Amino acid sequence: MKVIHLFVIILAFALINCKNEDSSPEKQTPIAEKNIPLSEEYNWRNYDDKIAFGEVLFVPVYSSIYHQSERTFDLAATLSIHNTDLHSQLIIIKIDYYDSDGNLVENFIKEKVELNPLGSKQFIIKETDISGGTAAKFIIQWVSEKQIIKPIVEAVMISTSSQQGISFKTESRILSSIGY
Repeated sequence: MKVIHLFVIILAFALINCKNEDSSPEKQTPIAEKNIPLSEEYNWRNYDDKIAFGEVLFVPVYSSIYHQSERTFDLAATLSIHNTDLHSQLIIIKIDYYDSDGNLVENFIKEKVELNPLGSKQFIIKETDISGGTAAKFIIQWVSEKQIIKPIVEAVMISTSSQQGISFKTESRILSSIGY
């Protein structure tokens, strides 16, 4: 009898831990990949025919956050882009910084930035720069000539003023992709 109970418990545990492959984040298709058009600013037709793969990413960034009712706490933010591919480079073609109202604050790069395999690049919003407001964001567009492992793109916010420290991170979301 004990053997049957043990078998039932193991079977139940195995069934609970089974994952449906279609529900994994890698298998889910973001809404924007279903042919929802982006603005001409981030249109894939603007680039040469060699570009076969790439993404437009949205990264929320907070240069200040609310605390104690209406007061804000200013934060420094670091946008980090990590090429996770072991063998191929990726090319960053746009990094645009928008404020809480969706207005363009700054184009962070004027020319393409090439990231070597396993290379990383950081872009800083100083703690004193509150131009983005409490709900700023980056829009990043990267490309490659062949299929690569997708980069990790995230922002880290931090402040240690007034004997109080705070830090947290946000991750990118895919708005559009080509080739994947």
